[in-house]
Amino acid sequence: MDWQKRMNQAMDYIENNLPEQIDYSTVSQFLNCSEWEFRRLFSFLVQIPLSEYVRRRRLTKAASDVQQGNKIIDIAQRYGYESPAAFSRAFSQLHGIAPSLARNKGVTLNPFPKLTFKLVLMEGIVVEKDHNQRTNIMGAGEVGYAVSVEMNQAAVHQTNGLFWSVKGNEVVGTTALPHYGAYVSEEKCRLFPDLSGKKVLEIGCGTGHSLHYMSERKASELWGIDLSAEQLEKARQYLQVHSLSAHLICAPMEEECGLPADYFDVVYSVYGIGWTTDLDGTFRRIASYLKKDGVFIFSWSHPIHKCVAAEEDTLVFKKSYFDESWYSVSIDGGVLSLSDRKLSTYVNALAKAGFVIEQMVEESDEEMTGSSDSSFARKARMLPVTFVIKAQKR
Repeated sequence: MDWQKRMNQAMDYIENNLPEQIDYSTVSQFLNCSEWEFRRLFSFLVQIPLSEYVRRRRLTKAASDVQQGNKIIDIAQRYGYESPAAFSRAFSQLHGIAPSLARNKGVTLNPFPKLTFKLVLMEGIVVEKDHNQRTNIMGAGEVGYAVSVEMNQAAVHQTNGLFWSVKGNEVVGTTALPHYGAYVSEEKCRLFPDLSGKKVLEIGCGTGHSLHYMSERKASELWGIDLSAEQLEKARQYLQVHSLSAHLICAPMEEECGLPADYFDVVYSVYGIGWTTDLDGTFRRIASYLKKDGVFIFSWSHPIHKCVAAEEDTLVFKKSYFDESWYSVSIDGGVLSLSDRKLSTYVNALAKAGFVIEQMVEESDEEMTGSSDSSFARKARMLPVTFVIKAQKR
């Protein structure tokens, strides 16, 4: 059975029957399971009950009807509300305003998109212990299912910020210098210039381990920005243990947050840039932080390896390389929102922001892959699983 196709057929059935009484036994038949099993599966994948999804979709459709000028009493009846007052309360709860005000020009509502399901490669984890008992993300392996979503910046920030605040390091781990990610290290690549006396900024500084590495390289000022206040507190505590201080700012990387312009010699990010909801805007901001001829270095999961899964001794494409749509995925009880961008998307965004690429690393370190016989290491010997770009502001 094509699980993905059947699940999306079930969602289409729900969508087509929003104004009516939905027969959930019919919905469950698309997956050849009971209604209880379907509800349980849906809640696990989407992280909200099926009934709540239907309620939000009906109120989203209702908002469109309101703005088209339909009578509120007719809309309330159409979507199963006993009275206009009950409908108005539910509408206001989702959209933040009464239905009567939704017709005003310039009003911002909170539509909930129709969900579709897609195949993704989940981030696999290999735990590497050091003296700080730190873990590292080591790429993707397991094939799973995610929910395609419309990119809403505020919702993405809330979802990802909560994940990293509550259980990010526990579930996904911490990738930090000298490791750029899976099978790529600064010790081998030597991308950073001499940092003695230099001012450095880390985008997505997490728990502060890379900032510590910068201090060991004699950087004079340490700055970090991160979406999660809890992550920054961990960084503060970790740096204090090593008698270090840093300017730590809690803010999304896409937004103005008071960082000085034309100030930094080096800006870098280790598995952080890919979380941005606005790549072009983020690169423009980073360019504004850097001095002329300043260096920007960042790493992220290579987009090709997020498309390919290892099945025995064969690599099989599981998704389109060109698919950059946003999706929401459940990981160990938490939820993340992501987009798998093409490599050209990063390169073109750098060019538009005024950067010149000096070096790009795609190769997996042979010594690192050779020390393991895992399926992921075998995959890394055949295609890149991490990429690193070094660019300069002109």
